[in-house]
Amino acid sequence: PLYTLSLLKSPAIRGGADVPIDQRIFHMCLLRQLSVRGSLNYFYPTITPLHALAEHEGEADPATGLVALPPPLRASYQMLDPAGACLLSGDGSLMLWLGRQVPAQFLQDALGVAALEHVDVTQHALPERDTVLGRKIAAIAGQLVGARAGFANVQIVRQGIDQAEIQFATKLVEDRNSDNMTYVDYICAIHRQIQVEVRPKDGAEPKWSYN
Repeated sequence: PLYTLSLLKSPAIRGGADVPIDQRIFHMCLLRQLSVRGSLNYFYPTITPLHALAEHEGEADPATGLVALPPPLRASYQMLDPAGACLLSGDGSLMLWLGRQVPAQFLQDALGVAALEHVDVTQHALPERDTVLGRKIAAIAGQLVGARAGFANVQIVRQGIDQAEIQFATKLVEDRNSDNMTYVDYICAIHRQIQVEVRPKDGAEPKWSYN
């Protein structure tokens, strides 16, 4: 059900005028060339928190070369920390979301600015920062891009400031958006439909059997 809802909310399929025709065609063409595993990564975004990285997270394994990633967040706005930051990757997008209360030290180490208002949202690549945090974020972004198809640029989104946060919110597929219900509501709707389908037409309670 989660991936079905994600499919209904994807730019290639969902209705509405918020998806320009050129972007819709791009996503249709992208879907045609994705593998099954690639399509799963496309439909449900990976949200990687960056503000509380453990010592080993963001570091490459010497044996495999793979970068250790922190546990991902569910694709819902209520899972985001206003004092944090995260990378969202999915449906061909890579977005850096910055919470309204993100610490100044994080901004300095990651982006080279002292305040959220000073972040240059017109840049389309993460700045190269010679700091521990900066190198870890670059490694995590590289790992995410390497695992998913269709990435071009990084888009920076500041909570409560940038208009692009609306676009960011449409990618949180467990929330109510894109004229579709929340994941919880969708599960309830499916459950009600199943009850309708299995209930006998005479109104009697169905007789369940597990044999």
